[in-house]
Amino acid sequence: MLAKKFIVNEVNCMAIFSGNEYSVKKGISKAKSTKRPLLSNTFYLNLTENCDLFKVSRGYVTCSMTQEEEEFPIAFSILVFKHVEMVERLLRAIYRPQNYYCIHVDAKADKEFFLAVSAIAQCFTNVFLTAERVDVQWGEFSVLEPELLCMKQLWRYTKWKYFINLTGQEFPLKTNAQLVKILKAYNGANDVEGTLKKPRKNRWPTKPPRGLRPVKGSVHVVVNRYFVDYILHNDTATVLLEWVKGTLVPDETFFATLNHNPQLEIRGSYKGHPDSHRVVKPFLARFKNWGRIPCAGRLVREICILSTGDLPLLFDTKELFANKFYLLEDFVSVGCLEEKLMNDTRDEFLGVKTFNVSYYESLEFLKNLVK
Repeated sequence: MLAKKFIVNEVNCMAIFSGNEYSVKKGISKAKSTKRPLLSNTFYLNLTENCDLFKVSRGYVTCSMTQEEEEFPIAFSILVFKHVEMVERLLRAIYRPQNYYCIHVDAKADKEFFLAVSAIAQCFTNVFLTAERVDVQWGEFSVLEPELLCMKQLWRYTKWKYFINLTGQEFPLKTNAQLVKILKAYNGANDVEGTLKKPRKNRWPTKPPRGLRPVKGSVHVVVNRYFVDYILHNDTATVLLEWVKGTLVPDETFFATLNHNPQLEIRGSYKGHPDSHRVVKPFLARFKNWGRIPCAGRLVREICILSTGDLPLLFDTKELFANKFYLLEDFVSVGCLEEKLMNDTRDEFLGVKTFNVSYYESLEFLKNLVK
């Protein structure tokens, strides 16, 4: 992979990222006119019969790349349901041998999909599936449950520093080396969305336990090991978890409430007011377009399905991952992100490209973290 640049055929990805009008239009046209079937479950079942061949042919990075990355492992959860090719390309993009990966396959997923994902995981010693499978339903506790299952299994591995949760329709915007530099700059701070603004009616039918202040946020988080420890082993977290089961959209309350109640003294949580008018507390775990800016793709349940026309927005954004992509509808967008990640990884390794973390070192949630 490091010997030469990776290039997506028939489109100019770097020109698309830069916003060149002609290249963007050509890329969109290519994405719409080329409808290839996704690589099948059977393809992966056959290819993974020889794991060495699978890893080489699919272009996995099988070394830690740098000492800095080796000494800063990251733990990931990945919740998946369908489209094994997209899942595998996400795993390939974030894979390093020093990291840890927990995959939860939805209980209602197709049997062949489950077998294909299992076969992929079995080719790696640091990739595993949850022992239990949950039927995930939006707005219910079942969205949160797989994250807790993965946290429990990942906790057995003592070296990782941060936990990041993903789904099978997302893609990284940063290389692993860049993620490590950003997380080191966080210096133990958690990246968790939170707001006290008036929530949806009846979101919280009763008051939360132990005088906690309920906070709305996102299920997507970037949190340190101490935060996961608190969730798994602290009685207040257990009591709060029982309470959120009786609320609307529990996954949008649990992590956010823990992170924005500083009296709990969870290391890395936020001491400031999440809706302060004086400072802005950013949320960088995920890039999402809820229609507040133009969406080149299409809106599904109010969120933009990112496409080739959205790539100029993603080129230099500060977020770590982007949500969400439909590979079956637009293969160019994911392909161009892969091209950028692979070439950035190569250039960083060769020392011809560096990454400036000054923006991340000055973030509001670093200045007001519980230590």
